Amino acid sequence: VILTCGPDMRSLTLLAGLLGAAAGQLPPVPNPRHPTPLFSWETVPIAFHGANRTGIYNDSAVQELSKYLMVTIEKWYTACGGKHPIQAGPLCNVEKAMYSTFNQLKALKPNITTIMYLNSMFDFSMYHLAGLVQEKEAAGIRILLRDKHDKLVILCNDGNYYCNVTNFDWSQQAALDLWLSEVANATTVGGVDGIFADHASAMLLPADAPELCNGKGSGRSCWEFTPEFATKFNEGHAWLINHTQNIVTGPVVDGPYSAWHIPACDYEALLPHVQAGQQGVGPYVIEASIGACTPSESCLAGFLMAAQPYTYLTCFADEPTYSQYPSLAKPLGAPLSDAVEGPPGVFTRNFTHGAVVRWYSNRKEGVIQWPGDPPIPPPPAPSPPPPTPPYNPAQCGPMLINTGQGDAEISKTPSSSAAACCELCIKAKGCAIWAWHSEEDPATCHLHTDKAITTHDKMGCMSGHLPNHTLTL
Repeated sequence: VILTCGPDMRSLTLLAGLLGAAAGQLPPVPNPRHPTPLFSWETVPIAFHGANRTGIYNDSAVQELSKYLMVTIEKWYTACGGKHPIQAGPLCNVEKAMYSTFNQLKALKPNITTIMYLNSMFDFSMYHLAGLVQEKEAAGIRILLRDKHDKLVILCNDGNYYCNVTNFDWSQQAALDLWLSEVANATTVGGVDGIFADHASAMLLPADAPELCNGKGSGRSCWEFTPEFATKFNEGHAWLINHTQNIVTGPVVDGPYSAWHIPACDYEALLPHVQAGQQGVGPYVIEASIGACTPSESCLAGFLMAAQPYTYLTCFADEPTYSQYPSLAKPLGAPLSDAVEGPPGVFTRNFTHGAVVRWYSNRKEGVIQWPGDPPIPPPPAPSPPPPTPPYNPAQCGPMLINTGQGDAEISKTPSSSAAACCELCIKAKGCAIWAWHSEEDPATCHLHTDKAITTHDKMGCMSGHLPNHTLTL
């Protein structure tokens, strides 16, 4: 099953909204075109994001990359692209290396979705685009961001991997035009379907004292701007991201319809992101990447439990890892339904080619029965609760019903019964008075010194004074 269209996203809240304030300068793009990346259920839907930092991918690596449905190539592609913390210059032309690999992939698999990393804030100098920026600036055309004192903004990127990074000025029409021409050229000659527009949601904030900060530790710096400039910049940035989505057929990752850095291996953690996308209130092209490069069978189960069309198990790495995980190639087929719960906390999902996936919420673990595998054993019966120890007034004192204890608290911890709470008090240094709050969720044992004050009419609370208490300091 190959899908080439997304769900109805008309209700999606976009980055730019309607851009009412900027309508006189920038035509608004309130509803960008929906991306149509390659998607299939024939096997686990997978994507790759990364780059070889020492050179162009060889033929063997390209063959392995072609096994993925989507491939993103990062900014540090080739040895000059990976040079850091001071970047290589525009002669590196990292785009050219990306285009070469993308076109190789298209020759092997014409419908693969290819995505170029192009940061929407940082003007990384190893890109050919940075050379065009320099030419414009030399001709007196403003492209680069400057602060309220007209100083050129230079930052370290996330984690200080690169630290001489200039930034685009999205208040300038010339900057918008240059970026969009780069995107259009990439789709025409580079075999590029989508853009990984990192930092797409970045804005100059707060509104009354806007600033831009980035970098880590000693490499972190902040730059200030006027509110009027920040408004124009933010509107331009949002317009750019939405308009870029109108140019490409694949996703603008980090844009209005596509998100990344989502948990991959935990059904309950992934599910809300998927549901938001399917309901039209969040991105629906989801790169579930946390834990995805080394997927255990349990990880795959958690992913497959929640996945819907355009949910991808996405490995972020320098080299593809597809061949290391044979389960990625096993037949799957479209799901026959969403996950079904029963018994409580146990979810099951069946797929067309016979795969059965089960998820145990209490253990955060899953299993998969692939076609031809022996059946998954039925879930074990829950263990009986441990027996409640009998209450012993000789040790615990007369039980005070619906009576609490205030002040002089030593500690509190969940507890199953008043007798268990008393046992905790007997063993705790300095404890003379215990109070078991069955009305709390979970039921909790509070331990007090002999300075506690008795409070009556505390419904659901049982307490007592240890009769043989000797205060231990």
